[in-house]
Amino acid sequence: MQEKNERGSIEERVKRRTKKNQLRDAILLSAYFAVGVSMMIMMPNAVRLLKHVEKVVGPSHRLKRRVSQKYSELIAQGIFKRIDTVDGSRIELTEKGKRLAEQLAQREELRPKKQRKWDRKWRIIVFDVWERRRVVRDELRDTLVEVGFVKLQDSVWVYPYPFEKMLLFLRAHLRLGKGILYIVADEIEQDESIRKHFGLPLE
Repeated sequence: MQEKNERGSIEERVKRRTKKNQLRDAILLSAYFAVGVSMMIMMPNAVRLLKHVEKVVGPSHRLKRRVSQKYSELIAQGIFKRIDTVDGSRIELTEKGKRLAEQLAQREELRPKKQRKWDRKWRIIVFDVWERRRVVRDELRDTLVEVGFVKLQDSVWVYPYPFEKMLLFLRAHLRLGKGILYIVADEIEQDESIRKHFGLPLE
C-alpha cells in the first residue's frame, strides 16, 4: 500500500509541474510567435497576449491575474527583462528566454499527432536516469505526461503513435544518451485498459 501511495504522489507531482509549466510555455510561445522574439511589449499591455495564451491553457476568469504574476516570475528568472524608458516600462525576451522559446517551438513542431488509423503498434519508452539527475528525469516524465503517454511500470511508458522524432529531440536536449530506450511493439499483454484509455479498437 505504501508503494502505491508513493507512486500516486509521484503522479500528482508530475501533473502539478505540467500544469505549472503550461502557462509559462504558453506565454513564451505566444511572445515568440505572436509578437516576435525581438519586439518589446509595454508592461501595462503585456496581457494583450491573453487571447493567444487562452488558446493553449483555456479561458479562465483568473487568467489575466495569473499571466501578470507569471510575467513577474519570468523576469525574476531572467527569461524576460524589464526596460525602463521615458515612455514607460517595457519587457522583452532575454537571450536565455529566446533560447527557451526556440526549444519550445521546436518541441511543438515535433509533437506527435494523433493519426486517423492506428497502425496497431505500441511505442514504449524505457528510461534509467540517475537520482543525481532528478531534474532531467522530472522534465522527461513531465513531457511524456503532456504528450499523453501512459505509465505501465516505473520508468516504462506507452503511447500508440510514432514518437521517434520527438524522442531524438529529447535525447539531445536532456543529454540522455543510452539512458532512454525506444521500443516499437506489436503486442502488450492484457492491453485492454490501455486501448480503452486511448480510444482504440479492442480487437
